[in-house]
Amino acid sequence: MPKTEWYDYLINFVLLIFNILFLMNEKREITVAIEENEIGLKKSRLTRILYIIGGTLSLALAILGIVLPGLPTTPFALLSAYLYAKSSRKLYNWLLNNKILGPRIKNYNKRNGVTRKGKIGIIIFMWTMVCISSFVIIKIVPLRILILSLGLIGAVVVWFFVPTAKDDN
Repeated sequence: MPKTEWYDYLINFVLLIFNILFLMNEKREITVAIEENEIGLKKSRLTRILYIIGGTLSLALAILGIVLPGLPTTPFALLSAYLYAKSSRKLYNWLLNNKILGPRIKNYNKRNGVTRKGKIGIIIFMWTMVCISSFVIIKIVPLRILILSLGLIGAVVVWFFVPTAKDDN
């Protein structure tokens, strides 16, 4: 029987916390077919722990991005998937099988980007939330200007820097 290291307890603790947050108490079988060599797990314990911490922080930002306008969800979820893939096969598979973030990551990986139609939808939704925040909720003019500027930067990043995938047509 292999010896359980303390970072295994860290991985299990992170999984427990996110299962409680998402109310996903049911056990699901991991169906992602990825060889250990394809993932590229790091051998150094310290490196793996740092990747787990970075992946967890990135995942927390992705979760916040679901409810906070202007904070992107998918880039943080993709970063979290990358960092978990380098540190823990268990966390990586858990993330890919997550009901909320898993489909976004799988879709991005399958298409190697976001379709033009998807980009347009993202930008419309983002600007809707930015406008509601700026003109309905926020009353301080400098803060309005900041939110509108960040919205513009976000739209430019989505349109020009996020890879464009081909439609399924």
